[in-house]
Parts: sequence; C-alpha cells; structure tokens
Amino acid sequence: MFNGDILKQLRLLYGMTRKELAAKLDITEQAVWQFEKNEISPKTSVRLKMTNLFGVRSDYFSQVSSNSNFDMTSVAFRNEAESTRKATDIQEAYLNALDSLTVFLESMVMIPNQKIIDLVNILSQKEPDKNNLEELALFTKEFLGISDDNSDLLYQLEKSGIYIFERKMANNEDAYSIWSNTNRPFIILGTGKTAVRRNFDLAHELGHLLLHRNIDFSTLSRDEFLEKESEANNFASYLLLPRENFIQDMANLVGKRVSNPDNYIDLKRKYTVSIQALEYRAFKLGLVSPSQHGYFYRLINKNNYKTFEKLDDEIIVKRPSKVRSMLNTILLNVLTLESLSSALKVDSRFLAHLLSVQPQFFDKYKKTISDEDKFDNIIRLNDVSRGSI
Repeated sequence: MFNGDILKQLRLLYGMTRKELAAKLDITEQAVWQFEKNEISPKTSVRLKMTNLFGVRSDYFSQVSSNSNFDMTSVAFRNEAESTRKATDIQEAYLNALDSLTVFLESMVMIPNQKIIDLVNILSQKEPDKNNLEELALFTKEFLGISDDNSDLLYQLEKSGIYIFERKMANNEDAYSIWSNTNRPFIILGTGKTAVRRNFDLAHELGHLLLHRNIDFSTLSRDEFLEKESEANNFASYLLLPRENFIQDMANLVGKRVSNPDNYIDLKRKYTVSIQALEYRAFKLGLVSPSQHGYFYRLINKNNYKTFEKLDDEIIVKRPSKVRSMLNTILLNVLTLESLSSALKVDSRFLAHLLSVQPQFFDKYKKTISDEDKFDNIIRLNDVSRGSI
C-alpha cells in the first residue's frame, strides 16, 4: 500500500515543488499530484527512485498518516516570505519530522526535569508580574541559570527542555519558535548568522515561547504584530543585558565616547551581544543621547558593520547539540545505526538532512554494539555534561 500523503510530506520536508520532484523522478507533474492524492500508485521503479532520493526505506511510504502536531498560526514569522502558504507548509512538514524523531529518542532515554515547563507553570501563576518584561527576563535568566556573559545561553535553553535545531532556510528566513500540541517547545535557527546575532535570536524566541504561546499571529494587524515583536525584542535585551550591571559596564568599558561603535568591543566580548544591540540598550536607558545615537548609526553604515562587526570572526558560533547527544548515547549504548534506521524506516542520509549535519557524522556508528539491540534499555541523561550537549 502506498500513502500519497507521506510522499507529500517528504516533498515538503525537502523543500520541493511537484514540478521539481517530477523532474528528479523523470515523471510528469500530474503523476506526482496523482500519487499524493492517492489516485494512482507509483510503479516499483519509481518508488525505488523515491527511496533513494529521500533516504527512506520502501515501507516508509506505507505508514499511516498522522495529524500535524503544530498550530502554525502561533508562529511569529518575522520575514514575509516565511508566512506564505508554501513556506508555512514546508516548515510544518519539517517540524512534524523533528517531533517524530524527538518522540522516538525520548522513548530511549530518560530526560532530566524540564525546567522550561516549570518556568511556564510559575509564570502562569503570575509570579513574577508578566506585565513587567524586565522583571520577567531577570527572573527567567536566574531560573534557567544563564551566565552573566550569556556564553552558555544555547546550552541552558537546550538543558531546560527546549529542542533547538538549525537549518539553511531560503530567502534569508529568520529564526522562529513554536510549542507542539504535546507541550514540547522548539526553536528553529537559520544558519549563516554570527554568534552574537544567534544569541539575540535565541533570547528573542525564548520571549515568544514565554509571552505569546496562545497568540494567533494570523489574525493580528501589522501594528499588533510589530507590538509582539517589540515585546520579544525587549525581553531579549533585558535578558542578555540586565540593567544594573550593564550601566556599570557602560561606564567602565565604553566611557564617554558612546557614539563610537569601536568603543563597544570590550562590552561585546563580555556579553556576547552585538555592538548595535549594546548601543540600543544604552540608548533606551538614556545613556546615549538621540544625537549620539544618530551619529553612532552613521558610523555603523560607514564601517559596514550592519552585517559584520569586529569580533564576529573570533567569537565561535555554537550549534545545537542536544539531539546529537541523545543520538550518540543511544547509538553507543542501545541500538546500532542499522536497527535505528530500521525502526525509523529511514537511512542516515535522511537523518543528516533533517538534523543539518554532514552524512559523515554517522560513520563512527556503523558497527555492531551487541548481538541484540537493547530496545528495553533506557538510558538516563540526568547529568549530561556541557561537553556532550
């Protein structure tokens, strides 16, 4: 039996149109449409091409379709290109594939206490005041154990229970975040950003997860949408740059020449935040006058700092590693790569595409760990070190 909806989800996962898929399979676009609508089934030769193209096993197409586990109207897409029906469908297929993988992995390992869920529960009881974003951000930073220099932001968010992934997205699409219908938070990062801009994206999306979980963004006016974006931006600024320490560091590390972007380099090194975000925080705190603010941005443009600042090539971009750590634990202690592939009905190429890793990532697991894979063996991840996540 062939399930055409499974083909459609794979096509979307790989970001293909029906026309593009038809060209790769050497068939007509109409045939692809008929396959997806279950009007006809592909010949064995075409089905074999599909398995090779997508990195799945033949029986992958025989699975029963499941309902989406995500409400895409709750996503605050910052780029208009992301909010089109086609782009949304692609992201939804991607999220559902990630969700299926994480559910499977969680069945193999015991996940530590999810602090992000505890945090949401505390905030739902209005403690602290949700109307005071600065208080909320400071409480969140302390509750999640984020360091003063923000260097461990990605690590602490993953440790808290947020699933964070990165993928190369078309049209310069931005990061986004969403809660699954089963209470699992996700942040999806784009690639190509510097470490400091990635940090701000993470803090911004954390703000959306905490502040805007029940918002239907598809119904908001442009002004209402911008208001929510402003809230997430302010939350990120407060989280990354707490007022008291920041004011003191502005005086000690920047001094009086606040309109010179190069004077913010030491501050950038300390907080792992972009020069522009640092200056804007100072401006909002009244530490930079409107005229100084204007001159600052003239120098930003003159020095071509809009997209690349000093230190950007020195501060290492950290990558999400929670799921890779889970996979490593499972493949070293529970399952072989072959048995994992068999259980998921995919091969390592599919997993590499889904997780945005090189196919060679799985080479070290291409060996047998035991005579029988231990499906009943549950591994605890209560004390995962920073080196492994």
